[in-house]
Amino acid sequence: MSQTAFDFPVTDLSRPYWEAASQGRLTAPKCDDCGRFFFAPEIACTHCFSLNWTWSPVAGQGEVYSYTTIHRAPQPGMAAPYVLAAIDLPEGFAMFAHLVDCPPEALACGLPVQVDFRPLHDGRIAPVFKPR
Repeated sequence: MSQTAFDFPVTDLSRPYWEAASQGRLTAPKCDDCGRFFFAPEIACTHCFSLNWTWSPVAGQGEVYSYTTIHRAPQPGMAAPYVLAAIDLPEGFAMFAHLVDCPPEALACGLPVQVDFRPLHDGRIAPVFKPR
């Protein structure tokens, strides 16, 4: 399994996200007041500014909204080239993730994708997306 190149620190706010990913589950913050998902985790809901939200499961299927190929690793020890994609999820939010197992000729906006989980260079497991 190839290593992904993201280097996001684990914080008190993001710890549940990383714990879920290590168990093969995709989660995102969901507001307990307005019912909307948002990503990345913030102290308050990005829609209604409520402080009442919980980590909730996400189905893990979506579509590529946009993508780019990164040819130079941002830090030593990270794999390149890789494809970074903005993934639109039906829960109503988008997230950036690696797009893996996709030949360059298949890359396209609107490509249906599903979540998968791969190791980071530091041993954590991260959600990535691949064509479905």
